[in-house]
Amino acid sequence: MTRSPWAGRFAEDPDQAVQDYTRSLHVDRRLAGYDIRGSRAHVRMLFRQGILSRRDRDRILQGLDQVEEEIRSGQFPYRDELEDIHMNIEVRLCELVGEEGRRLHTGRSRNDQVAVDLKLFCLDAALGWQEMIRRVQEALLARARSLQRELFPGWTHLQAAQPVSWAHYLLAYCDMFDRDHRRLAGYRRLHSVSPLGAGALAGSTLPLDPGWTARELGFTSSFENSYDVAGDRDFLLELLQIATQIMLHASRMAEDLIYFSSTPVGWVELPESLCTGSSMMPQKKNPDLLELCRGKTATVLGHASAMATLLKGLPSSYNRDLQQDKEHLFPAVDTVGETLGILTLVASRMRVVSSRIGPALERGFLTATDLAEHLVSLGVPFRTAHEQVGRLVAYCVKQNRTLRQLSLREIRKFAPRCGSDVRGVLKPEGALDHKFHSGSTGLASIRQQIARWEDRLRSHGNGNNSREDQP
Repeated sequence: MTRSPWAGRFAEDPDQAVQDYTRSLHVDRRLAGYDIRGSRAHVRMLFRQGILSRRDRDRILQGLDQVEEEIRSGQFPYRDELEDIHMNIEVRLCELVGEEGRRLHTGRSRNDQVAVDLKLFCLDAALGWQEMIRRVQEALLARARSLQRELFPGWTHLQAAQPVSWAHYLLAYCDMFDRDHRRLAGYRRLHSVSPLGAGALAGSTLPLDPGWTARELGFTSSFENSYDVAGDRDFLLELLQIATQIMLHASRMAEDLIYFSSTPVGWVELPESLCTGSSMMPQKKNPDLLELCRGKTATVLGHASAMATLLKGLPSSYNRDLQQDKEHLFPAVDTVGETLGILTLVASRMRVVSSRIGPALERGFLTATDLAEHLVSLGVPFRTAHEQVGRLVAYCVKQNRTLRQLSLREIRKFAPRCGSDVRGVLKPEGALDHKFHSGSTGLASIRQQIARWEDRLRSHGNGNNSREDQP
């Protein structure tokens, strides 16, 4: 049996139950590429600092290349008794190159080794999410271009409120996800700090150059305090918190579309390729993907909460509890990526059913606010206008009629300042024609929003990211 890396201190091998309980290879195998990348940079730094000979450097790097190829091709001999991917790689390296492989861990601890692997993984995940968010936004923007004049009853409290353009609605999610994109950009700037060289917690007596290693690995800087960075998992928790925010936005969009596509509403139709049926009811066409999006949001939120709980009770520096961090990180990262891919499909393929929406625009007194503001433009104080329109709505409720079904004479009984031009105000289309300020659901504003998003996404596609997107 292969001895543990601390076998010099122990006269006995770990009990089998201990080995089973402490191993993490089944989880951290996906860090193999990052571990090899960090090891290459570490070896090159040791050579630059005169700690390794050229022959040692070359032999270790050749061995790491062979290990990487074995992993890539599925030929790598994983061993559970070696606990994790880090020891598996080191032991295999020693088998391939001999004594030189035993020099790889010079000036390094598994504490800073694992930390740099996780940091690289998290930064890559953040960048990947940014790219996926942009694809969601591109799909939303494409649909918004074609739905600028299509209206639906916007709501507050799930009650009819005002007419809203579908384009305006879709662009709202562009803005929501853009906040996530910016959070990720800030995340990449904040956490582009290499932990490699911190050792177990206090650094090394060897003449290491952590700054060079940081630059070699693409980090902006190296750590400033080894004691802090050895046990730091802020970067991991923060990524899970951003993951939660992304999933909350995804879940709200999913809930909207579930409601829009429900049988009593039917304002949106999802293609059969994005739905499932029932094992019992032949007629069913269920938005299961969107329902699972809501459910998976709870799972990601649980991972973030569990990670915060894991860190809450830990003393400073490294503790083995942190081995559990990957149990929460990896599934959350996978779920966010899968969900963003699903949202891109849904945004691209859903269909707005205008014939079902038209009658709904006539119900709920959606233009009541526009009518009150029309009275304001005629010199009526807003509170007076609000009261007059409120009484007019109450009259319509008793008569079981809509505002547009009233005669001008009836309207003037409650709002005497109204003239014949009030008819244009009461049309749902007035939401597009009578709102001019930026950010509103008016057509001019929607066109401004579309132009802004076209410029932003085009710039991103050309690689000219804005400053906040840079790590």
